[in-house]
Amino acid sequence: MSPLRSLAPASTVQARRRQLAATALVLLVVLAVAVGLTTAEGAPTRDAPGAGGAVTSSSGTDRDEAAGTGSATTSPQTSPSPTAPEYWSTGRYTRLTAGTGVRGESGQLVTYRVEVEQGARVTSGDLGRVIDRALSHPRGWTGGGQWRFRRVVDEPAQLTIRLATPATVDKQCGAAGAATDGYTSCRAGEFIMLNLDRWFLGVPHVDDIDAYRTYLVNHEVGHGLGLGHERCPAPGWRAPVMLQQTLGLDDCTANPWPLDTDGKMISGPPAAE
Repeated sequence: MSPLRSLAPASTVQARRRQLAATALVLLVVLAVAVGLTTAEGAPTRDAPGAGGAVTSSSGTDRDEAAGTGSATTSPQTSPSPTAPEYWSTGRYTRLTAGTGVRGESGQLVTYRVEVEQGARVTSGDLGRVIDRALSHPRGWTGGGQWRFRRVVDEPAQLTIRLATPATVDKQCGAAGAATDGYTSCRAGEFIMLNLDRWFLGVPHVDDIDAYRTYLVNHEVGHGLGLGHERCPAPGWRAPVMLQQTLGLDDCTANPWPLDTDGKMISGPPAAE
């Protein structure tokens, strides 16, 4: 005869079934939470209330349509380096709503606005602080007495400084006739378009990311003031801020400022455009 199989009591079987059902419920809850977190991270970022008091401008407005921003997309665009966060090209902007007084003692007054593309993972307040420091520094564009600057919100501005994803920069700069190739920044009419990859990653030949960001602002604002590109005046000299330092230093040393410590303009020969 074959050995008899031992049978568990009915109460034990029911208890095991209840335990298995409870375990399955816990797994379902954990899976639902994970899916919910992934969905939340996929939404375009916006400035929180109190972080610069930002309002949103959309690509659907006449102003942005005229600027060539085009229709918005929300598909993820992964940055090319693990040191930069994942970001999104949306074509919509968050504007810094706080204005400032006039920076600079004399010279032509230039008004500007600050905007960040939604999904860029940078707040308009963070961008505004870098811009304000660059434009009010004694070695910046106000130091020579030729220009003054004031940040405005709703009134007409001569320059709108935008930080945007490479795809958006390429689109708006391309509409103005400038090829940025997913890498560089540009001035497109009244718009200064700063490339988000360069903001996060800088360039290999400039070690200080803060200094590079200051250069990026000063260089493109220089174009907004009507200045063209320059070359390195001599090997080992400080690079003019209007040298295309993003592409190379041309035997000069990296420099983020228009002026030297004595308040004199750092300049070089005009570059062939």
